[in-house]
Amino acid sequence: MRVVKRVVLVLVLLVVALAGVLVVRTLTFGSVQREVAPSTLPVEPQTIAAHLGEAIRFRTISGERSEGPEPFAAFGQWLQQTYPAFHRVATREQIAGHNLLYTWPGRDPSRPPVLLMAHQDVVPIEPGTEGDWTQPPFSGAVAPCGDIAGDCVWGRGAIDMKAALIGLMEASDRLAAAGYVPERTLLFAYGVDEEVGGAGNAAIAAELERRKIRLEWVLDEGLVITDGVVPGAPAPVALIGLAEKGYVTFELTARGEGGHSSVPPPSTAAGRIGRAVARLEADPFPAAIEGAVADMFDRIGPEMPFGVRLAFANRWLFDPILVDQLTAGNSTNATLRTTQAVTMLRAGVQSNILPQKASAIVNLRLHPRDTIASAEARMRAVIDDPAVEIEPYDDGFHRDPSPVARADRPGFGLIEEAIRASFPSAIVGAGLFIAATDSRHYVRLADDVYRFHPIRYTDADGERIHGTNERLRVDDLAGLVRFYHHLLDAAGR
Repeated sequence: MRVVKRVVLVLVLLVVALAGVLVVRTLTFGSVQREVAPSTLPVEPQTIAAHLGEAIRFRTISGERSEGPEPFAAFGQWLQQTYPAFHRVATREQIAGHNLLYTWPGRDPSRPPVLLMAHQDVVPIEPGTEGDWTQPPFSGAVAPCGDIAGDCVWGRGAIDMKAALIGLMEASDRLAAAGYVPERTLLFAYGVDEEVGGAGNAAIAAELERRKIRLEWVLDEGLVITDGVVPGAPAPVALIGLAEKGYVTFELTARGEGGHSSVPPPSTAAGRIGRAVARLEADPFPAAIEGAVADMFDRIGPEMPFGVRLAFANRWLFDPILVDQLTAGNSTNATLRTTQAVTMLRAGVQSNILPQKASAIVNLRLHPRDTIASAEARMRAVIDDPAVEIEPYDDGFHRDPSPVARADRPGFGLIEEAIRASFPSAIVGAGLFIAATDSRHYVRLADDVYRFHPIRYTDADGERIHGTNERLRVDDLAGLVRFYHHLLDAAGR
């Protein structure tokens, strides 16, 4: 009996000690948010909204439904007319067509430039859906949002991403008109085909490389200020993307002898492909909280309610639980692992004929811990069937994940300060961007490439990007311009 009591006592002491460790670590899990004075830059959102609306009216569509170079040429002329102060101090170049490269020379040419990016092009409107828009998709109308208070700027590109381009131009023009001269050179790259591969920015990057220009850091579109999206967060969360996922597509192929379906073999080509797909879906790539996602937890964790903060501060214990919770949601799952999605299946020509060939198209979005080569090797091991051919599928987008930018470098700090100055209530963290941007063309020119779009984003906004009723709240435009104004002012020092 005494032995039992001693064991119980030891267990109780261990539990108490563990609880003490957890509490102490939680209480010392201090905030890393920068204290920055709020921006007092006077901004008239209605004026910016009018400019954004005008920009949306230029039908700068890329891809098969492009209306040609004329809308891009007209948009470029409009930028010169609308922002004269900036155009007096910056050199404007057209690279490989209507891709724009602006150079605002700094006083000290020995310092590496900073590059700010946006893109001119937008995706087309899906045929037959024009009538579903509350306002015509290229009207640029400033009209009531409807479901929320206030006005919105309506139209294709309002979010993705003429808002950023107009925000950069508004801020630059204000600084230029005030006589500001940067110490370091500031570069601006506005491509015309980001939505279809970004050949324009690839050409700009090649030209900068030809000129032997090394960049201090780069900022392009990416993660946003999520409002009500991060569970438990007491305030909006602004995430700065440190990396973006890679992209590769594979075609799985199985072959058979064909013949009449009344005398089938034990396994058909279609059945073999079905088994391969089932094996892939039953064995997803490993998930883990590391890299940019771990940095996110470390930065936003101290701002969370105590229970959540306890888990974030003690991930050495709670990581398995956190991983289980995060992988339960599609969007959060995608930040923890390489994802694989079967997007196309092909087999057979008639219901009573055995297919001689069956195939599946599998699209992978690669986590920074993986590469195209390692992902292919894992797929082969999981499928474990030498009769299934695995070959790259040429959709023109194959690339490894980007390098991971550093959150302890000056570029990140300046972006963080600009967020805190322009959106004072926001909690700033880091993250992994699961889509693709034109910034990938500059990773060989800069050690740190960041991805952040200074707009507020709710769950409802997700369906509007590339979808129906894309819009941006007029009230958000002041913060957008203040962000770029603060960032350009600080980056140029």
